[in-house]
Amino acid sequence: MTNICRKTRLAQSLELMKKQFPLEYSFYPTTYSLPHNIATFKTLFDSNGQSKTTFIVKPDGSAQGKGIFLTNKIEDVENRSMCCVAQQYIRNPLLIDKKKFDLRIYVLVTSCSPLRVYLFRDGLVRLCTEEYTRPNSSNLHDRCMHLTNYSVNKRSDKYERDGDESSAKLGSKRSIKWLLEMLAKERSEAESNEMWSKVGDICVMTIISILPTLRREYNSVFGKDSSSDVLGKSRCFEVLGVDILIDDGLRPYLIEVNHLPSWGTDSVIDEDIKSRVIAQALSAINVKARDRQRFEDAEKRQAQMRLGRKQNIAPDDTTLPNQNGDTNTGITSIVKSTRQPVFFDSNSAERRIRAIYERHAPEKISRVNYLLSRFRGYEEWLVLKVEEKYESKKSREEQKLDESSSSDDSDSSSSNDQEYNVHLDCNLEEERVLEDYDRIYPPISDRGRISASRYKEMERFVTEIDTKQQQRLLCPLQQVRSNHGDDTNHTPYSITSRGDGWIGGNVHIRAAKKDSKVICPPTKKQVEFADRLTRGYSVGDVEHDNSTLEKKSRILQNDHLIFEEVNPFYQLIDRVRQSRELSKEVRQRAEKKLNRRTIGGTALKQQVIDSLNPIAVVVSLYHQEMTSS
Repeated sequence: MTNICRKTRLAQSLELMKKQFPLEYSFYPTTYSLPHNIATFKTLFDSNGQSKTTFIVKPDGSAQGKGIFLTNKIEDVENRSMCCVAQQYIRNPLLIDKKKFDLRIYVLVTSCSPLRVYLFRDGLVRLCTEEYTRPNSSNLHDRCMHLTNYSVNKRSDKYERDGDESSAKLGSKRSIKWLLEMLAKERSEAESNEMWSKVGDICVMTIISILPTLRREYNSVFGKDSSSDVLGKSRCFEVLGVDILIDDGLRPYLIEVNHLPSWGTDSVIDEDIKSRVIAQALSAINVKARDRQRFEDAEKRQAQMRLGRKQNIAPDDTTLPNQNGDTNTGITSIVKSTRQPVFFDSNSAERRIRAIYERHAPEKISRVNYLLSRFRGYEEWLVLKVEEKYESKKSREEQKLDESSSSDDSDSSSSNDQEYNVHLDCNLEEERVLEDYDRIYPPISDRGRISASRYKEMERFVTEIDTKQQQRLLCPLQQVRSNHGDDTNHTPYSITSRGDGWIGGNVHIRAAKKDSKVICPPTKKQVEFADRLTRGYSVGDVEHDNSTLEKKSRILQNDHLIFEEVNPFYQLIDRVRQSRELSKEVRQRAEKKLNRRTIGGTALKQQVIDSLNPIAVVVSLYHQEMTSS
């Protein structure tokens, strides 16, 4: 339940559901997770760092009102390193005796697969000790005016304690039954009942937002196919404390969820309400007095089997005689080390392993001697492991085959009816024990504003989102590429991701390879360009034939064309190229030397570089040619 009991995770889960179901999930005030959403949060403030909206800032994992404060300045939160949430403050809460209050609701979750949720009909109304006025610069720091936490207000001098049941209607802590009666008188009974039904819907939708994670955690502890589980029975439960704030229009808002609500009873109303919550919750769960002892004994036996102990394990409730001849009952551990350990016969182990291999794996008979030599002294453990691998596997397969061969449409429908009846009997049994609880999920037709089909849509959506996230986290990229083609059927809530191509959820099956695109071979020109690039030349320096060279070597002199035979620039191009490459090498060597020397500074380096300029070399060669001609 940490995904809804941590304030940042609660905000993330509800914001995700709010994008798909904006109308149903509007019960949660606008919340920003800091420092993750600090950039978006800063846009709500002006250039001076002020905001017209008041925010209530809460640390992520705090309780009892610790670290909570109100602010409308960005400087109070922008430099905080710890995780927290900034929630929009509800400025128009419903008041009792001109004081702000909230509701502590108790929700019992008896099963997560299938989900069963119960709402306690009563609860606590926790009042502030100061009269409420809208937050301003003068009262932002008045905690007893804006915070309804009992741990904050009980230290105030104005806190009113209830001495008996009659004074509970006038103290700082009252019951929800009294509040509903008061609302029915002041407003109307229909408005009071509608407000209470909305509270139940809020509790259900909050748990649905983390339902896949809750089921995955349950299966990781108890296993998906636990043989000790009874159909319809759950092996754990949770009592949540949900804090609800009501505005002056009788609209409930979710404030936070507590997975460890306070069970202290320092008043009469606390003892009356909390005792019924706990007593009925413990009566509804499937536990017995010896369940813990049996679980611990089973854990010890499994640990000893893993370690390969040689001693035999005594069964449950065995009797062992002592030295006086008396018997000691209830000894369920290993035989004491004072007794002689009993060793397993290696010959019988060999016979049993060979018999199993002959039936199930004949190709492994040759490895029997190797296994016995490797696990010498642990033959009993080896036999148990071999039997567990082959015998239990065969029995499960035969059971599945028998069920599939003997079942038809009528049998499947009858099995579904039987399963439904078991769950129905379980629900009836829990409802009989939970006298002061109302079942809010699975929903009852005449209660609540949200239908069962709408809840199922929420479950499908959050399950698909969680599946996509798990695929992205657990599966490599090459194993999750889509292999369904264009005819993939997408659900209304499907999300395109790299996990769309899983085959039955098997992470070891790769997607089918598609035909690669046929690439055309390179042209002759591309091959020539690539060859020049590999030899260090640029693509633009294309070699010319004689005819092209003849055309490009013509110059105009005295309005006549002079061809290459009498042209002074004939073969000058090759000499310029050679000199340019030579100058590059010389300049590189000179730069290396100049980088190590500081004599003359920049002027000396610049002077040497200018003397090696290729343009200057070309000009000098041109003058030499002209003078020689």
